[in-house]
Amino acid sequence: MPRKNIIDELKKGAPEIPTNTCAYIDFVLEILKEIKEESPSHQIGEKIDLIESHMEYLRYANQSLRDGGEYWYRECVTQSSKK
Repeated sequence: MPRKNIIDELKKGAPEIPTNTCAYIDFVLEILKEIKEESPSHQIGEKIDLIESHMEYLRYANQSLRDGGEYWYRECVTQSSKK
């Protein structure tokens, strides 16, 4: 089977790559900011700070997964085009 066909076949069975999630993370962070500003509770503010730091970690992790997927795709294409 030609190399191009192999890559096409692999693509057919591959899971879908999710869209960029940063906009969703930004939306959640904005809601948390509003809750924090409206709440007189210091404890609520501390919990929101913790959630915000975890959301930023998720943003970083999601980007790392996308970058890794793109890297391995490019490597597969590069390797398949070599003799």
